[in-house]
Amino acid sequence: MSYDFTSVKVLVVESSPPLFQLIRGVLMLFGVPENNVDSAFTIEEGFDKFAKTNHDMVIVDWMDTPDRGIQLVRRMRTDDKSPNPFVPILMTAGSGHSRRVLKSRDAGVSDYLVKPFSAQALARRIERIIEKPRPFVYDTKEDGSIGYVGPDRRVKQLPFDGEDRRKDVAPKTSGKTKPGEEDQVDLVQKDGTA
Repeated sequence: MSYDFTSVKVLVVESSPPLFQLIRGVLMLFGVPENNVDSAFTIEEGFDKFAKTNHDMVIVDWMDTPDRGIQLVRRMRTDDKSPNPFVPILMTAGSGHSRRVLKSRDAGVSDYLVKPFSAQALARRIERIIEKPRPFVYDTKEDGSIGYVGPDRRVKQLPFDGEDRRKDVAPKTSGKTKPGEEDQVDLVQKDGTA
């Protein structure tokens, strides 16, 4: 992978300081400057830093107390204070059990990585996020409440019989772009493997 990461800002929300150090080291090997990798050790701190900085990518730990990382992902995707609900989000967790992978996918993560992982595995996930983006889905339920927000959960292109309920609608954002600019909706890849 050959990319220029010198201006990329990454937020790592990880409950373990040693694992944060490892992830930061790997990101620095990719060319992300050390001062562009922010740490957060709770979901509250993570959302506060995200809302203030508008990172280009977020790496979130599952955080078993219970499912706190999932709560953070949902908040980043749906909260009015979120500067970028389309940000690529990589979930890390100590289990690759299908229940966890599906729950993460349904919360709106872009990809999922099982701990312990190698620098090469992290690089592959980041490359997939960049190289194979999927369309972004912003679903509003019939009662007007927010439904699913995140990358299209469909990985395989299978024939579909039935009414296509998807509409070409511009998603709602926090509106924090500069005048004359449009919000970007480039999002990420999550394949069927964990």
